[in-house]
Amino acid sequence: MKKNLNKLLLLLLTTSLAVSCSKEEDVEIANINFTPDKLASSAVDTWLLENYVKPYNIEVKYRFDRYEVALDRVLSPVQENKVIPVMETIKHTWITPYEAEAGPTFIKRLSPKQFVLVGSPSYNENGTIVLGTAEGGRTITLFVINRFAKTEKGEVREILNTIHHEFGHILHQTIMYPETYKSITPSYTASWNDYSLADARSRGFITQYARNIPDDDFVEMIAFMLVEGKEGFEAVVNNAPAEVRPLFRQKEQIVVQYFKDAWNIDFYSLQARTQTAIATL
Repeated sequence: MKKNLNKLLLLLLTTSLAVSCSKEEDVEIANINFTPDKLASSAVDTWLLENYVKPYNIEVKYRFDRYEVALDRVLSPVQENKVIPVMETIKHTWITPYEAEAGPTFIKRLSPKQFVLVGSPSYNENGTIVLGTAEGGRTITLFVINRFAKTEKGEVREILNTIHHEFGHILHQTIMYPETYKSITPSYTASWNDYSLADARSRGFITQYARNIPDDDFVEMIAFMLVEGKEGFEAVVNNAPAEVRPLFRQKEQIVVQYFKDAWNIDFYSLQARTQTAIATL
């Protein structure tokens, strides 16, 4: 009997609350704004507007947007104090050398129109990490931004390698490189990460990832030669087995000729400009 009385009291209380709410205000769901107010513009936004949006029509998204990245990955937002140093580095060592060598419209015409910055790495199931992705030549997503520091040359070279790699994809997706490149070292494999760097270079690949597919091989050559410079590339070739050195030279010459024929760019001059930009960063 007592249990039934408690239930009755609870029912009456619930009814009373419901009635009270309806009397105080008439809730109209259609009038509720579920979209948060636009965030106020910051000093970072102003800098990006002046250095990327106005001159190149490039948007840089650094505020975390879950729908800009793979939904099946655990990722973290970028720290705001990393945004300007990263994008300043990219402008100085990627945009400026290309503009100086290829003219002011080159980057405007071919650059991706959006950069998405992510603080953490993107981990694959096989234990490797994704440093960057390029989607249809329109968006480049850069990961591991939170550990970037201009004073750490290794990190600078890592992010530059990612940029030059992804931009290399945009270039060959616009104008394809010669088919003969694919047959120079045909031992490509999806399990490239199972082999060491020394093993990759003994087969004529500049990096382990270059063994993935010919497209990655081609852009890894571009990125390595630009970021490490002539001296770095020569060191790799000279330390390779004698029978492999001609393979590296063939790839080098195709890259150089491709830049000349497809884009009217002197690759070695671009290489020197890039090295100067890195050295003066």
